[in-house]
Formats: sequence, C-alpha cells, structure tokens
Amino acid sequence: MFRCLDRLKSSSPGPDLLPPWFLKLSAPFISAPTAHLFRLSLSSSIVPTQWHSSVIVPIPKTPSPQCCSDYRPISLTAVLSRTLEKLVVRQYLYPSFTSPFLPPPFSLHDQFAFRPQGSTTAAITGLLKHVTDCLEKGPYVHVLSFDFSKAFDTVRHSTLFHKASAFPLPDNVYNWLVSFFSDRQHTTTFAGSSSSPASISASVIQGSAAGPAAYILNSSDLHPCTPGNIYLKYADDVFLIVPSFNSPSIPAEMAHISAWASTNNLRLNPSKTHELLVVPRGSRNLPTLPPPLPGLERVPSLLILGVTLQSDLSMSTHTANVVSRGAQSLFALRTLKSHGLSNSALHCVCNALFVSRLSYALPSWFGFCTEADLLRLQSLLDRAFRWNLTGGRALPSLLTLVSQADLSLFRSATSNPLHPLHQFLPPPTTHTYSLRRRAHNFTLPVSSTLRRRNFLHRALYKDSF
Repeated sequence: MFRCLDRLKSSSPGPDLLPPWFLKLSAPFISAPTAHLFRLSLSSSIVPTQWHSSVIVPIPKTPSPQCCSDYRPISLTAVLSRTLEKLVVRQYLYPSFTSPFLPPPFSLHDQFAFRPQGSTTAAITGLLKHVTDCLEKGPYVHVLSFDFSKAFDTVRHSTLFHKASAFPLPDNVYNWLVSFFSDRQHTTTFAGSSSSPASISASVIQGSAAGPAAYILNSSDLHPCTPGNIYLKYADDVFLIVPSFNSPSIPAEMAHISAWASTNNLRLNPSKTHELLVVPRGSRNLPTLPPPLPGLERVPSLLILGVTLQSDLSMSTHTANVVSRGAQSLFALRTLKSHGLSNSALHCVCNALFVSRLSYALPSWFGFCTEADLLRLQSLLDRAFRWNLTGGRALPSLLTLVSQADLSLFRSATSNPLHPLHQFLPPPTTHTYSLRRRAHNFTLPVSSTLRRRNFLHRALYKDSF
C-alpha cells in the first residue's frame, strides 16, 4: 500500500478534494489504515458512498468547439478510489481476460487496448499482418473501419455484468464491481459553475481505472459471423478485414455488428464507417474490383490509429504527414531556442516533441516505406541537427531508431505470452544438434515480397543466420 501511494502521479483531485501530493506525503502514516479500508471494501463488496460520486470536466475534442458533442466528458473520481480500482484491474480482471476457462463467445485475442503490453503499435502491426496474409491468398482485401458514438458513455450496466458473470472472477470482486458501477452520481463543472448532482444509469465512467477494462470486457463477444473474416479492435475502434473470397459476406457482417451494437445499447457512427479496398502496388494483372456497397463509403486512404494506410499499401501520405508535423515541431524548437532555452532542456524537448512524433508506431509501418520516403524522414532528422535544435547532441539515424524500436517490441512480444503480438509468432523449432546460439528459436516463416514488409518477418529474420 505504501508503494502505491508513494508512486502516485500528479493529477486532479476528485470530489473529496484530496490531491495526490497530499496522499503521497502522508503515505508513511496512512498506508496501514488505507490497506485495511481496501481489504474491508473488497471482502464486503461495498464501495464507500463517497466514491460513487464524480466530477465531469468537459475537454474540447476540436480546436474551436461549437456544441456539446465537441467536448469529451472526463470524470474525476477520488484518488483513493482510482488506486483501489487499479489494484482490482491488475490482480483480478487482467488474469481473467487470459483465462483458459472462458466460454467460447468471449475472447480478447483481437483486442489491443487496455490490456498488458497492448499498444497502437501492436494493433497496427497486427492489422498489416492480417492484410498481407489475406493478399497472399487473393488479389485484394477489404478493410472496414467502425466507430461507436459515445461508446464509453452508453454501455448498459445490466448487459455488462451479465457478460462479466462468465469471467472467472471471485464472487466478492464481481459484487464489488457491481457496487462500484451502481447508484453513481456526477456533477459537471464548466466555466467556473457546477451543476446539481445527476444519477448515472449507464457508461463505464471515463476517467476511472476500471472503466477501460470494463469496456473491453463488454466487447469481448463481438466476433465475425463469417469464417475467414477478422476483427481487430482498439477500444471502441473496430476494424474488419475481409479477404477477396469473402466479399459477398460484407452486408451480413454489417448487419451483424449493427445488431450487436443495438443489443449492447451502442450506436454506430455512420460518418466514421468507411471501406478501404487494398490492392498491392505492382500487381501485374489488376483484378476486377467489386463495386462499392450502398451506404458504405469507399476511400483511397484510411487513418488507422494515427497512421494513414493507402489502398496500395504505400506510406507516402503518412510520410508526408509525419514530415509536415515534424517541420512544425522544428519551428517550435527554433522559437524555444531563440528565447534562450538551455541546451539540456532543448535536447529533452527535442526528444519529447520531435523524435517521438517521428518514431510513433515506426516498427509497424517502416517496412512499407519506399526509399524516397526514408530519405525524407532522414533529411528531417538531419535538419534538426543542422539547425542546432538538438542541444548540441547528435540524434540517432532513422535506421537506428527503427532498430531500437524493433528490438524492444520483439523482446516484449517473445518474452511475454500475454503480449498481443505473441499469438502471431511461429512455433519454436526443435532439433538435437549442437548448434551455435541463435537470436531466437522460432521457425522462420516462408518469405514473400509482401510478408517481408511486416515487422514480425523483419524481426524474425534479423541476425538469424
């Protein structure tokens, strides 16, 4: 308990107005009574009444919000409540997600958010692997993107806990979660004014620690209705991958996800439902493409978790976006330098603002770049050093950044069976010979032009001979 309180990060206090810094300073004195309070709450499955209240602070989703839908409601709950929620999620919910005793309808193998080692990089890597595997079997592949309007705010509690009852949770923990989501109230604070308390009959409480895990539990029974089709989920963003031989199944899949959404009190956002028809560039015989479906917009490119995927699997548009944002970051760094920012601080800001943007999800899309794309990215790094915006230190080259990111992601995927990318690894190889030590003991997959672009293929073949 002392470690939990001592590691509290700076954040806004909840309705009890107890800030994290106060709990952190008083940790040596309140750790024992707080641990007793947590044990008592879990054993009795009762959440303190004060923890049923939250303060909603609207956060703008657009630069110039004009209406209520342009704001994202973030709930501020009590810091102690968040601390206990994190312990419950880490010790009970996460192990139940990977339990081998889950009933068949429930599975989180296609969910890449709000789970240990889950990330957008892993999600994009998995999606591109599925796409290239489908292209090995057919001339084209459909990628459909779905988005649920206000998904976190409309989850029905009765449906959520009906599904939660199928997970191997201790009875007291299940009842504690029911108590946590029941009889909640919130007040909204905006422009210095606060509303009167209002009851909450749905939602998984944005801003709470248990809410994200509860949402992916709620979506764990959403699966394709046609064999061969693949879902990939990142929170409420859902992507459906349909091979060419399953093209006629798309209307049935759309009806299936609409029915699932209706049953779960969710609503699909039509403005964010698109179809990307992927046909690899360089195809000698262009296939006869199916016509667009009524009510489903076919787009030439699709923004997937911050990475723009084009219909020919090229990354020229995404590279142009990265270069444009990188140039804006360089302008901001020049402004900071002109105002006298020290070299050490300039180097930290450069890494946080410029290099991190350039290397976002880099392992997933690097293999699909052309030489011209790579030269544009490397020239941006060279420009930062030439303009002396790196605090007097040289930045690593683009290939070094890729190599470091690849190694880190590959080690995480191979060492942790719960990593979302671990399911894509080939089986280990076995032999009775006394051979030199290899970089890994996995069987090398069959190589092809498309598969060589993927992160896992690149990582498996690196230093393998």
